[in-house]
Amino acid sequence: MRNFVFNEAMKLRRQTLIKLAKLHLNDNLKSELAKLNKTLLPGPHPTYRTSLYHEREVLKQRIKLYLGLDYDKTKDFELFELADKIEDFLEGNDYSSTDKFLQVIKEACDACPSGKYYATDLCRNCVAHSCRTVCPKGAIDIEHGRAKINFELCVGCGLCAKACNYFAIVKLERPCERACYVNAIKSDENNAAEIDREKCVNCAACYVACPFGAIETPSALLNVITQLKNNTKLKVIYAPSIVAQFGPKVQIGQIKKALLDIGFSSIHEAAIGADMVAKEEAEFIETAETLVTTSCCPSFVDYIEKHQKDFVVNISPALSPMSELAKKIRESNEKIVFIGPCIAKKMEAYKIGKIDYVLTFEELASLFAAKGIEPSQLENLEVEGSFDGWNFAQSGGVANAVVNLCKKSLTIEKMDGLSEGNELFKKAKTGKIDLIEGMACEGGCICGPGIMVNPLVAKANLKKMGIK
Repeated sequence: MRNFVFNEAMKLRRQTLIKLAKLHLNDNLKSELAKLNKTLLPGPHPTYRTSLYHEREVLKQRIKLYLGLDYDKTKDFELFELADKIEDFLEGNDYSSTDKFLQVIKEACDACPSGKYYATDLCRNCVAHSCRTVCPKGAIDIEHGRAKINFELCVGCGLCAKACNYFAIVKLERPCERACYVNAIKSDENNAAEIDREKCVNCAACYVACPFGAIETPSALLNVITQLKNNTKLKVIYAPSIVAQFGPKVQIGQIKKALLDIGFSSIHEAAIGADMVAKEEAEFIETAETLVTTSCCPSFVDYIEKHQKDFVVNISPALSPMSELAKKIRESNEKIVFIGPCIAKKMEAYKIGKIDYVLTFEELASLFAAKGIEPSQLENLEVEGSFDGWNFAQSGGVANAVVNLCKKSLTIEKMDGLSEGNELFKKAKTGKIDLIEGMACEGGCICGPGIMVNPLVAKANLKKMGIK
């Protein structure tokens, strides 16, 4: 399960989103945008990096993504150039990001070493020199009483690291690359990280792992604010994983009231959509003669389509709770916003076409802060959906809901995180599995990239709701 830490990169993201939201709500975005990176980083000394000018350049690019713009299309634009056309951008145009849900800010990427072995200061210059002995390429020398690796000769086999009893030789990988279980991170010509779209499943593990905040997702927050200001009828669907996201004592009914106070026309729980999906999948699997894989997690579906293509025919025909519920509640003169912990839901909204905007819990929290809304102080409205529906928020919840409704006994396997994918689908080829529940995030949606609290807190709150 994800070890959640509220770090400085998250803090800067939240501060920037709140500032942008406030400016837009107060009709000051156009006049303040040109100098916003300097407003947020006033100087004279840098806060996060060695150069204030570098900090401001990175923040400039970050701001563009929070405006919903495409990094590649706008990286050479200055903020003052964008300010004159900000209204058009927020209504959507050619510079808006559409199908790139994770983007690398090259200016922020530290060009981390990738897959190289390094001899550290822990080297004791031992008599054995086992590292040098086992190296098949003669890539290790002893200089000034320490082992040193010649990178021109090293082939990265790792035998030296295994041979060292002091663990003085370590392999350094990009944090984003190490976190990506589908090998979708590569290096560009400048050794900066680059996302291979053919492999990427938008799980956003790289987004969470990067300590420089160099991987970001284009935000729809200001687009949603624009629609609210235009008095557009906006319906909201929020994910079951919203439990505890605004504090362990904040009730879900209070969050519903906060959303109404913001100006959304109606509030809907994805847990109701989860009940619909569980019923549909249970009915389908009762007559299915082959393996069925769940379709609730868009990254899991994308993983099958890109990395387990033999099993595409086994994907459940049911839509996700988000899309099933959106199909049911949609009316002609309105738009629908989904709020959850998941960046891959932006991909699903783009592919399926049932949702107009997707916000993470982080983005929603920024909107609450910008509007001065504190959910803990509000009325606690009634919550709908079954316990099984709410339990979709954690690993095992989807499968349990289907089992509870299915009239035949099922052999079930869970993919609790993408790291389990290869071994699980090897097992699936035996034909002895009826249902595979797939979650890209280990622990389920309560561990998603857009969460704001430790998943253990969310898990505890699920139990308080009577969900086991």
